[in-house]
Amino acid sequence: MRILQGGCSLCRQSSTVTSTSGEDRSSSMDRKNIFKSVKPDVDMNHILNNIDAIARNIQQRKGDADVHKVVTLWKELKQLKEKLQSSGGVGVSKDSLKAQVLETEQLLLEQVCALPNDTHPDTPMNETDEPRLVEEIGVKRKFDFPIKDHAQLGENLNIIRTKHLGHITGHRSYYLRGAGAQLERALVKYTLERLVKRHNFQLISVPDIIKANVFEGCGMRTEGLHTQVYKLNPAYHPGNLCLAGTAEVGLAGYLMNRTFHVDELPLRLAAVSRCFRAETTHSSEARGLFRVHQFTKVEMFGVTSGESSNESDDFFKEIVAIQRNLFADLGLHFQILDMPAHDLGSPAYRKYDVEAWMPGRDSYGEISSASNCTDYQSRRLRIKYRTDGNSDSVYAHTLNGTACAVPRLIIAILENYQDKDGSVRIPDVLQPYMFGQKVITRPVRGHLHHTRL
Repeated sequence: MRILQGGCSLCRQSSTVTSTSGEDRSSSMDRKNIFKSVKPDVDMNHILNNIDAIARNIQQRKGDADVHKVVTLWKELKQLKEKLQSSGGVGVSKDSLKAQVLETEQLLLEQVCALPNDTHPDTPMNETDEPRLVEEIGVKRKFDFPIKDHAQLGENLNIIRTKHLGHITGHRSYYLRGAGAQLERALVKYTLERLVKRHNFQLISVPDIIKANVFEGCGMRTEGLHTQVYKLNPAYHPGNLCLAGTAEVGLAGYLMNRTFHVDELPLRLAAVSRCFRAETTHSSEARGLFRVHQFTKVEMFGVTSGESSNESDDFFKEIVAIQRNLFADLGLHFQILDMPAHDLGSPAYRKYDVEAWMPGRDSYGEISSASNCTDYQSRRLRIKYRTDGNSDSVYAHTLNGTACAVPRLIIAILENYQDKDGSVRIPDVLQPYMFGQKVITRPVRGHLHHTRL
């Protein structure tokens, strides 16, 4: 994405804010700190030469950015700088003009950073487009008995607790007990063993509390009505800190302001983390584990060169293939979907979702996704690389994909592997990580659960 790129002297210096219309002082200071750290470069020539294409891309992605406002602010900033240079202290004071320049530059950076990434030409573009089916794996299991959903199964087996937690955690939380907790551990170990041993991913332990500028650099908004980001109260925790909703943020922050040699790429990184999300959705999705405020996830993160159009495309295919094999070996029926432009969000150039069949819900449910963000994040976080014979560094491409979202996989396993007597068989590939347990059965009084070997 060339929108953020070196070449515009109007936007190259660090910005501060003296006042911002419609925002309180604390919000203004938050935005100032974000862009003071990120310092994105802006290629206004690209924007000015592609106004209609950028506006059409925003519309197709159902974004709320405004490229025309970007152009207006850029013109205002240019005029203010010219006036500042020619004022000589006559008329409006130089201090006032400098304040206007800084404020306008700040607003311009905010508007530019709201512009979405470009969109892959094969992505479904129309507003009414549904996701395009890429592949369907496995078959739906046929049951000859009345089935239960995962919440019923988990409660009967005494391995999941979601009820009566209002006085402890509030809604959309849960406890995993006994075989439920062991299943979480098994899924994580199974996934990591595949990523590290078969696919040469490097495991990194990431922080959960991260500064807002890193979220913004990843294309995730930390403010506004629709944000899913939890922010720490600045009155008690200064530093504009947030709880990470995915290890993607910590992994991207780990690479921030770094330059690699092209021979070091691609980077293959993986992390296990607790994810915190201020979910708001329909009540039908609030039951059980499907949409919760806190969960464990294994994330893949990749960095490639951008020498041609193929490097990140190839790595994207590699991530999707890894996901396919992980879930197929769990014996799940699932489909891979090419998501339409209006479901991409801001950072993704292309995005695939993986949805598993969940018979208790009588529908497919998302268990994973993979995104190619090209240079959208790297331009904001200054992740670069150099090539032989070229001293100039260029922006890398970043990609991410979910390898294991524990609650969603537990849902799919419990509902697809349930038997008539209420027990649940454990997938073969997970049994080595479950101390040899093959079946989770109804609990015996006084025990968390009973397992059949």
